[in-house]
Amino acid sequence: MMQARTHTTMMTQTFHPKLDRLPAEILLEVATYLSPRTDILQLSRVSSVIYAKVIPALYADVELHGVEQCERTLGMLERCPDVARHTQRLAVFPEDEPTRPRDRVRAWDNAGIVSRCVLKAARYLDALARFDWEGEDMLPDDRMWAELRSKCPRLRHIGTTLGCFLPRPTSSLLQFSGLTGFSLSLKDGFYAHSLHLPSRESEPVFTRLWDMLTLRCPDLQSLRVVGNSTEPSDAARLYTASWPNLRHLAFGSIVWDAETPGHAQAVRDFVEFLERHPTLESLHLLGRPTATQIDLSTLSPEALPNLKEFSGSFGLLRTLVERSHPLDGAPAPIPVNPNQQLPPIVHTSLSKTLQRICFPHAMHLRDLTPLVISRVLQGLRSLKSVKVTFAIQGGYDSNEIFRTIVASCPHILDLDITCTNRPSFFLDAFANSLRGLSRLRTLSLSLVRMAGEEPMHVGAARIALANPRLKSFCIAFIPPHTSGADGCPPAPFEHGAFELVSDPHGIPVCLHVHQRAAPRWPWQRHPGACSGAAIAEWCAAVAGALGVEAPLMLLENGVGVASRFALGLGSGLDFASSLWLGLGGLGNGIGMGWGLKLGRPRASVRRWVCDLRPSGHPDVAQKGVGELLVERSPAGEEARLLVFCLCLLLLTLWALASKAER
Repeated sequence: MMQARTHTTMMTQTFHPKLDRLPAEILLEVATYLSPRTDILQLSRVSSVIYAKVIPALYADVELHGVEQCERTLGMLERCPDVARHTQRLAVFPEDEPTRPRDRVRAWDNAGIVSRCVLKAARYLDALARFDWEGEDMLPDDRMWAELRSKCPRLRHIGTTLGCFLPRPTSSLLQFSGLTGFSLSLKDGFYAHSLHLPSRESEPVFTRLWDMLTLRCPDLQSLRVVGNSTEPSDAARLYTASWPNLRHLAFGSIVWDAETPGHAQAVRDFVEFLERHPTLESLHLLGRPTATQIDLSTLSPEALPNLKEFSGSFGLLRTLVERSHPLDGAPAPIPVNPNQQLPPIVHTSLSKTLQRICFPHAMHLRDLTPLVISRVLQGLRSLKSVKVTFAIQGGYDSNEIFRTIVASCPHILDLDITCTNRPSFFLDAFANSLRGLSRLRTLSLSLVRMAGEEPMHVGAARIALANPRLKSFCIAFIPPHTSGADGCPPAPFEHGAFELVSDPHGIPVCLHVHQRAAPRWPWQRHPGACSGAAIAEWCAAVAGALGVEAPLMLLENGVGVASRFALGLGSGLDFASSLWLGLGGLGNGIGMGWGLKLGRPRASVRRWVCDLRPSGHPDVAQKGVGELLVERSPAGEEARLLVFCLCLLLLTLWALASKAER
């Protein structure tokens, strides 16, 4: 018996080695399946042996924000060459959002401080293949570019930004050669100082830059020139170049107006440039649709045979899809009658190659929008990913446009939809329409919340049950009648990330919920109301919740006119929320009357697991009252609120009974 037990132990140790004994190649392969960097960090903390083997995956891609993080991490890379030699991509954001007065004083020197830290660590970055400088206004120390060019032999992709100042024509930034990727972002200061216009200051710099790209970088594979403005920039020099291996192209600041004399030739040169590069796999034309007047209908049907990804306006995509040979005629016009059938689309090479499309700017819905979108999307038979933003108009049925997308491309795997300006649809109606996308794997939905909409996690559960093949999806509620910078959707006030877990048969089991919500005051919930009236309504709700006997309250509204509001419960707040908001406000307030001090509300973050199986399911554990009270879920919150109300009721009954005995 002892020998058998010893033999079993030896077999276990032989065939089940410890994690430390695994080869580094296997651990690195495991690390590739860990998407968050924090998971790789946790794996490296298992032991010192594991840490030494996982270092290449942990420090292969380094992204630094702010001066403090840059100084700390780059200093560590300088002191630890064994770690620095594994870095393959380094991206620095030196001008992070300042949080302290000391940082505001140093903000103008952030670029110099961070660039000098990169300069010191560059000698140990042997494997560095890509470096991105994401500054705002100031230029980095030019010695940084010289050190990177001389000390990093594998550096083939660089990215930089231009703000209020331009580099010297003799800068080391303009002396690279043999690059395979280049990225240039033009910030707001670049346009504010009119550096995009030809002048004696800008022409020598851009001439050297275009010479570097066209003459000394023949193997360029990725080119990106984008900006924050729609004003035209002169880049016609690029259209004479020919890069046989060019695969990724992004133009954002180079926008023409075809009606301006002299720019029609530049448009023709750009069309010829696209025809000379059949290896392009991604094309991003990021100018605003109102300013982009590039006519791509003259592009040859044989051009762009390998294009897989496109970003730009819907009009540009339509001209690319419907382009035909000159003998076949022009693209089909848009019908004037919504019931009119569109002619069949002429299939081009994009029908078989295009897999991902993105419309970065909002599309205004019209009566004919579903017909036009359906015509274009039906011709893209290999489409796998769609990202689109709609600006909802008053009285328009937004469900129709979503049903059009579902019917036109039922085989997509990734869907990202944003509906701005107005409430669009309920989540349960969206879940019912989502059943047509049986292959959908990821979903991102941003919309304005409808009045009477159910809680976000309930709508997420409906979406998960309607499409059980979903792996993960996100839902965001955004404010109405607003838009962010550059026409982008505004920041959401409530966001939820959901991960669906299914059993081996594909039946949904549970939903991992990560929900973040920023508390909003009543005047933020009603954008059309004036701030004074909303504050008065909120104070009236608090007074009514606390039982204060005061007939009227006099407040000044947002325009300085005194208004009277009867005390009572506000229409937008229930008793419990009014009570808690009132207690919080009274705790912070000092002064006359109520003395409410309305500070910036802090966002609340909740994580819990939502069981999607019915309550009578045999695998669902029955929870007791105690577990329900401590559960971090909406059901637990409701249970705690009921217990609190019950305690208040018992306390009131006890007070009445004590008073009756007297």
